[in-house]
Amino acid sequence: MTPVTITPGLRRGRVSVPRSKSHYHRLLIADYLGGGTIYRNVDSGESDDVHATARCLEALADGKGCLDCGESGSTLRFLMPVVGALGGRTVFTGRGRLPERPVTQFLDLLAAHGVRFCGWKDNRLELDGKLEPGEYSASGNVSSQLISGLLFALPLLDGDSDITLSSPLESRGYVDLTMQVVSKAGILVETSPCGYHVPGNQKYAKCDCRPEGCWSCAAFWFGMNALGSEVEVDGLDAGSAQPDRAVELLRGRIGGEIDISQSPDLFPVLVAVAGAFRGTTRFVNAGRLRLKESDRIAAMAALLRSLGTACVETPTSLEVRGAGGYHVMDVVRSFGDHRVAMAAAVAATAADAPVVIDDAGCAAKSYPGFFNDFSGLDMLRK
Repeated sequence: MTPVTITPGLRRGRVSVPRSKSHYHRLLIADYLGGGTIYRNVDSGESDDVHATARCLEALADGKGCLDCGESGSTLRFLMPVVGALGGRTVFTGRGRLPERPVTQFLDLLAAHGVRFCGWKDNRLELDGKLEPGEYSASGNVSSQLISGLLFALPLLDGDSDITLSSPLESRGYVDLTMQVVSKAGILVETSPCGYHVPGNQKYAKCDCRPEGCWSCAAFWFGMNALGSEVEVDGLDAGSAQPDRAVELLRGRIGGEIDISQSPDLFPVLVAVAGAFRGTTRFVNAGRLRLKESDRIAAMAALLRSLGTACVETPTSLEVRGAGGYHVMDVVRSFGDHRVAMAAAVAATAADAPVVIDDAGCAAKSYPGFFNDFSGLDMLRK
């Protein structure tokens, strides 16, 4: 672990955000399925998760049967249906919390359509067989990454398929992003009243789109600005389909009740901002956040308490009782979670003493240069 100490105070400066890993994952997969090779030329400075997807695609292209997903849930969930569509035996490996993150519903759905599996054992998960077209039924609170994985895979099958959702889809914006990418790769997906219709026997074209700047990463700088800093953010596309454009929530008043189900990755920074103001903010429909790189509800509750701010957890919500600024009580734990570590840096700007974050290195999962960018900002004196 790499601890870092953040001096409190507002900042001023300019940063360029990294490329969106949500967008980049999708571009890499679509390009690979179209016969492209951009996955072999991913810059060394990209996030750990993007490198995981590139590494797995390279292994597939080279005929290797073992795909190392690292700690990337996106890589695993996107590629399980894809390797099912391609057919054959594949072993996925993972580390950290990845083998603990739920995939049972994914596996059961794939098994109902021709793919055999052996669940996680010794950090290995094995799939075998060939995915079959047909009707794929799931509840709307299943991970959107499963739906995205199916949208990548089903066009390759030798018949038409339908994805039917029994309830409204959470994180729908991420599926919309997938549909945008596959469309640019020449793939047709039709929306239906209860889900998606996917014609089979389609062929991907090479996807030469450039990944957009990351709104999820930019959210931390906007969070600091909501607390009074003046950080200019370069590299964003105002017309992006990335769901975390909802960070514009920070332009309004934090407080009341916020439904986080459609933009769960914004939860840590929104909590950090809410705790710095006086008043109560309740984040609801957050249950899936307990299954991320950390239990993010518990991790952010621990962060708040380390900074002297009261909060109340339920299984699916977090109520933040901001008292106006943070009072440092203890070292802040990141729980190895990149978004928690970066949210802690945002909170530290509103603290009454230096804040020690136990692990800055975990930010590399999505934003390797975050703490370097942070340290390059000037103190803002008003």
